[in-house]
Amino acid sequence: MILPRFLIIGAMKAGTTSLYDMLRAVPGLYLPPEKEPGDLLHEAVETPSGRARYARKFAAAPTGSLCGEATTAYAKRPEHEGIASRARRVLGPDLRVIYMVRDPVARALSHHRHLVGLGQEKRPAEIALRTDPSYADFGRYSWQIDPWQTEFGQDQVLILSLERLAADPQGALDRACSFLGVAGAAARATHGNASVGRRATRVGTPAHALMRAPLYQYRLKPLLPAPLHRLGKRVFLRPGPKPLSHISAETETKFRRALCDDPLSRAAGEWARGA
Repeated sequence: MILPRFLIIGAMKAGTTSLYDMLRAVPGLYLPPEKEPGDLLHEAVETPSGRARYARKFAAAPTGSLCGEATTAYAKRPEHEGIASRARRVLGPDLRVIYMVRDPVARALSHHRHLVGLGQEKRPAEIALRTDPSYADFGRYSWQIDPWQTEFGQDQVLILSLERLAADPQGALDRACSFLGVAGAAARATHGNASVGRRATRVGTPAHALMRAPLYQYRLKPLLPAPLHRLGKRVFLRPGPKPLSHISAETETKFRRALCDDPLSRAAGEWARGA
């Protein structure tokens, strides 16, 4: 039974899709065509049938590949708790974990924009960031990563910055590959903002159900030529929302102040300003 030996766990809207796309192109690595499979969110993955269902997502991996997957909800406390300990029980103590961070204000604004595109957020960013604690909670990076470092040790958790990935994609890819123990030089690293202009499916719509269906993710999507895949997106998916207006300086100051007690969140902001 083939199961992942590494995970990309978040943070949400911190470049995980870019890293996922880069690593999929690295010889010797296999990540399934479905980003965000989310099996470890559910207790059923600890049952024999749940493990088997999880393993089927890696059935197409070439022999000898190092398998991994990317699910940002694995680091979404307090929405999901106990994921790190479940990962240890299911995947073993040698699991390696990659966690990406981003300037916390930029991450929160991208988070808001993402929810707007899904039809799950109606409030302006100025109001949402002031009143909804999830925007700050998902950016408390030290708090989010603590269970993973506790379960697997700091040496098995790699923290990467989106801003540094954008500034030096090849360097970030090489660092991730070195962490995973594979050669990354054969892969060409590029980075683009995956959210800007991205077409989205609203949760609960037929298009969303189709795009999330295993038949599409694991059977049809891998067979579609890239031009045909892009055409399908233009036909079936709605354009993403326009870029957000800036929040006020006062709101940004209050938001940063609310996260100042989280060392990694504070550092991510400093890295962004110095990237």
